[in-house]
Amino acid sequence: MKVLGLKVLLTALALTLLPLAAQAEGLGFKGVDLGSPLSRVASNPRYACRAVNTPIGDTICSLRPSEAETIAGAAVASLFYFYDASSLSGIQITIAETDFQRVVDALATKYGAGKLNSEMVKNLKGAVHENRIWLWQYPEASLQAQRYAGRLDKSVIRYNDDNAASRVKQRRAAAAKDPKRDL
Repeated sequence: MKVLGLKVLLTALALTLLPLAAQAEGLGFKGVDLGSPLSRVASNPRYACRAVNTPIGDTICSLRPSEAETIAGAAVASLFYFYDASSLSGIQITIAETDFQRVVDALATKYGAGKLNSEMVKNLKGAVHENRIWLWQYPEASLQAQRYAGRLDKSVIRYNDDNAASRVKQRRAAAAKDPKRDL
């Protein structure tokens, strides 16, 4: 009886620590993990980077139109890396909705079982569709796969540093209070 209890405890512990193991390996896309330096992508000629003023950062790098990328064998329609103070704070990947389940299955293989939520969305003709949203939550970051992203034919995968927006907001508030810091 004690051996069975120990096996159950060890299995539960392993399942609990699985997200932490994925986090230890790095939450990111093809070796570009959250927190990595801007130079990792900016030095790659496949990407174009520009300064922006977004809630989660100050620089966006995107895959150049002439370049192609895949995720789990699915063609990537768009790929954006968001940086704050030269540190990667988010990744957004748009794919065709027809590839959504294949990509989610690959993410689950890599990161473990995510949490599934769903919501109902309507198209312009009033037809109702189930929007499945998978979430992998970690202490400082999250990964979200959303079946419908603004359109019924597009899905989006988002890797997020969940504290980036608050850091940017604090820094901008401090600069607004002290005009000398906003130069």
